[in-house]
Amino acid sequence: MLHTIENENLVCIIESNGAEIRSLKKKATGEEYIWQMDKSIWGSSSPVLFPAIGKIKNDKVVFKGKVYEMPKHGIIRNNKQLVFEQHGVSKCTFTLASSEETLKQYPFKFVFSVEFTLIDNRLLMTYKVENRDSVSMQFACGGHTAYACPLSEITKLSDYVIEFPHPLKLKASTLGASGLLSHHKREIESNDGILPLSDTLFNNDSLIFPNINYDWVRLRKKTDKKGIVVRFTGYPHLALWSKPFADFICIEPWLGLPDGEDESIDITQKSSYKTIEPDTNFSIVIETEIE
Repeated sequence: MLHTIENENLVCIIESNGAEIRSLKKKATGEEYIWQMDKSIWGSSSPVLFPAIGKIKNDKVVFKGKVYEMPKHGIIRNNKQLVFEQHGVSKCTFTLASSEETLKQYPFKFVFSVEFTLIDNRLLMTYKVENRDSVSMQFACGGHTAYACPLSEITKLSDYVIEFPHPLKLKASTLGASGLLSHHKREIESNDGILPLSDTLFNNDSLIFPNINYDWVRLRKKTDKKGIVVRFTGYPHLALWSKPFADFICIEPWLGLPDGEDESIDITQKSSYKTIEPDTNFSIVIETEIE
């Protein structure tokens, strides 16, 4: 089911199945900023990642000796059990509480919600995690939104860039043939903090930048100064991803990383996961600004 929030500037449509953004438009122009999903290319538009990111080693985690089957990107994506709440015209929330079903995949009692709020020309996506268990809880979370790069006979993907806040040397971690994080690093060409996009940039899957020292990037045409700014204060990692020759780019702030090839399957030993104590709440925001 589709749900709509709006304000004087923007209108956003979210699919209740997995709480995926399907559309974000500027009212004044009708311009679409979210990739319009084509299942022949990719079957999602904005997966919510929790409590895992990417492929899980052996597709399972272990806690206190018990095995839990964990799907790629966790248990929110494609989940039809999220509870929807509308909070006025410009805000809504999707919530999943732990259940007998989730406890087969993830060992903790929790409440997870994602809140969508429109303020001026910005969409705020707030992840909220509550530990309702009697033990410490480990998790990762992150975004995976596909932003539209409209292409035509005169507009190519190479006409778009990702702008970073300052000049930096880009060295990306990469996924191995197993889909797990490898030890291989890839040098990425950039110029004064500008990363040109191309049809071949993602031939070898995602570009993963661990332990970043910036909290926003801008997607824009190289001839423009403005575009889409994605802000992610508090996220230690960033991934960029697309399909070769596709007309979108996923900008993915991550709290946590995909499992490495030598990663422990014990969830308490996941080196990049966050831990929160019993009866503790945690929240973190991804903000999309339409300039």
